[in-house]
Amino acid sequence: MAPLLDAADEAEWFGAIAGLAENWGFDKLLVAVLPRPTMRLEDAYVRSTYSPVWRRTYDEQGLVHIDPTVTHCATRASPLIWSPDVFATAPQQSMYEEARSHGLRAGITLPIHGPNQQAGMMCFVNDSNPTDEFWRHINVALPNLVLLRDLVIDTSQRHLDTHAQTLLPKLTPRERECLKWTARGKSTWEISHILNCSEAVVNFHMKNIRTKFGVNSRRAAAVIATQLGLIDPG
Repeated sequence: MAPLLDAADEAEWFGAIAGLAENWGFDKLLVAVLPRPTMRLEDAYVRSTYSPVWRRTYDEQGLVHIDPTVTHCATRASPLIWSPDVFATAPQQSMYEEARSHGLRAGITLPIHGPNQQAGMMCFVNDSNPTDEFWRHINVALPNLVLLRDLVIDTSQRHLDTHAQTLLPKLTPRERECLKWTARGKSTWEISHILNCSEAVVNFHMKNIRTKFGVNSRRAAAVIATQLGLIDPG
């Protein structure tokens, strides 16, 4: 585990994870994490050794919203060993069939629930048939995989922070002011007087803010902005 703990950068860090997974019999690996609970599934931090063609197909078809491994990890802490009955619906079965064509036949998914509200999963996969022999292999490898998952949680924070920063809404100084006063409970009329502008101008900024955050209310935007550290509500 030392290469993982001593990794100088993200490439070295993920390379160490992939190397350990391969040593334990899994040549396909995926790490996917939402650094903050308010983020969309599509904006997760994802690193994998999966086929780029499959990753592109998965993203373009929005398969994250039907993937049973994602659903499991959102609500459970226990490992999920892949089997045909896990992919129960017709869309899930179709997804699994295509995944198998890219070498993703048998695997185990470990949920990630971090101390700073990170949520996600690690998938360890190979092209084996999910037979009794594979299950025996899982039983032997599982303690190492769980330890690796825990070390990934503990060592991933700087990479997650860098990823999250690239997704932050870009606010103008005036938008920050509007959000700050919204977070302090001020009305449109009050904010217009504080900023010495018209209510129409405040509403214009608020509309842009709601669009940038993808929410329907200024209060929701203010809450998210506070959680992300974009404003200091005072």
